[in-house]
Amino acid sequence: MKKLVTIPILFAVSLLFTESISASPQTNFPRNRASVRPYTGRLLALLKARRGELEITGEQLNKIKDLIETMKDKTLETRNEVTKIQLELRRQLRNRESRDYEKIKSLISQTSNLRSNLLINRMILRDDINNILTSNQLTALKDIFRKTFLRRRLLNRRDQLQRNPDLRKPIRR
Repeated sequence: MKKLVTIPILFAVSLLFTESISASPQTNFPRNRASVRPYTGRLLALLKARRGELEITGEQLNKIKDLIETMKDKTLETRNEVTKIQLELRRQLRNRESRDYEKIKSLISQTSNLRSNLLINRMILRDDINNILTSNQLTALKDIFRKTFLRRRLLNRRDQLQRNPDLRKPIRR
């Protein structure tokens, strides 16, 4: 009787465990990498939230918004091209009888070229935004980023910085 109950329970537990593992986000897929995703507009949200502190005019904000929108369009188009090329690459790799290695090599190089274009476009966007902002605004923005980075770094390390009462040795006099 025990065997009849324990085997289905073990099977159900292992099934739930595998479900939880497969539901976790996969960062090794290209679509989940930050460099390939379209620009989310976090900088624009920061600039709008700290508009008074950074002394940003409406004209500057509109220019930055237009730049970000064009960047989103370019990124989505390029991502679609990368996806099409990857599908073709998968088809080529599945065909084990007659693989065309030159075509596989060209598909891989096309994908890497498109990804490098995405990174270049993001750098161009960053430079264009920096050209729109004044030097005082840029220094204030860098200070905001520096404080945010330090705060995030401290929060990520807080477990390491806290004392562990289990490992602490009592002081004996």
